Amino acid sequence: MVKDRASRLSVGSGILRGMSTADITLDEWLSFDHQAAAATAETAARMVGGVVTSVHLHEFAGRTAYNAIIEVDRRPFVFVPGGHAQLGFDPASWTPTDDEVLSYLGSYTALDPFPEYADLESDDRAEARARQTDSTVDEIREHLSAITSHPRTTHLKAFLAAKHADEAGVSEAPLDHPIIAALIQKWKPGRQELIDDFILPESDTGTHGRVRFDPDGKPTAAWLAAHTTHGTIADERARTGRRLPTPDEWEHAYAFGARSLFPWGDRMPIRWLGDDNTLVMPDGVRTAAASPMLSGLHMAQNSYKWELTTDRREVRGADGGGAECGGEPWFSKWLIQANSYRDPEQGDFAAQRPHTRGTLARPVIPLD
Repeated sequence: MVKDRASRLSVGSGILRGMSTADITLDEWLSFDHQAAAATAETAARMVGGVVTSVHLHEFAGRTAYNAIIEVDRRPFVFVPGGHAQLGFDPASWTPTDDEVLSYLGSYTALDPFPEYADLESDDRAEARARQTDSTVDEIREHLSAITSHPRTTHLKAFLAAKHADEAGVSEAPLDHPIIAALIQKWKPGRQELIDDFILPESDTGTHGRVRFDPDGKPTAAWLAAHTTHGTIADERARTGRRLPTPDEWEHAYAFGARSLFPWGDRMPIRWLGDDNTLVMPDGVRTAAASPMLSGLHMAQNSYKWELTTDRREVRGADGGGAECGGEPWFSKWLIQANSYRDPEQGDFAAQRPHTRGTLARPVIPLD
């Protein structure tokens, strides 16, 4: 990678003179200085009728990259470079730590990121270790192979992606909407700040609501959740020149060149510092739990809500809350955030659902 400022500017300027914006690769983008990154952002903004609102360096887990934010129709999008992307994960190249093995074997103490509460439960690592065999590491690798995409190289064009994904079928609603008005009547002193009726049987095709209240019980915002499908979402995007990301685009934007198991490296976090919501890795690397990825996109930050792609059987970034609700050890919970996580069973379940209400859908604007 080109490191000095003069070389970065020269490389970036040459690329901008001789190549279309859609052909800018991740390696080239990472070599740009601010002037080249800003010029790229301005060109992309003109192509889509947007306005550049920020071009800034963003740090994630010890790596830095420019994030170019372009506002389109009053919504922030991020420029994602393409190129020959190496995606997928090879479990044979990865060896778990002792705590990762014990967590896989069912220990809740191993990998517990909140050791300050460890005295509330007994240490179960010895019990888990008793289940360890000579084949345990191979079993873990087989498990990883089953729930991550396989190694591959694919060519991608650069694109714009919404900084945040939408909840599919969910839209803001006026407080006097009949469904919302009925929910407002349900508020009572001491109730939580949100009242909703979003949790419904899979066969429910009705429209439902959610209301947010201030501490005094005054409604401040409301939303409606309507029945929708993967096909409907794709059609709505197409009418505005947008679409969902492909599975490869999603994985590329999430990893942004990282060839490790996770965007931050190969290891699972060992601490979660609540004061500043920071994850700490065994090697001391820290990353904010709610931080955008290195690409600048907010991704995989809610284990209950997977994100849709162009392939209805390829959902990413979550397991529908399975590991959390199922009380799984931390090994299973962290794997959801692997770069290449794609549980086929979850994909089949998502594809068979009669609606996608409440799952996440991220608009993408092609640049080619």
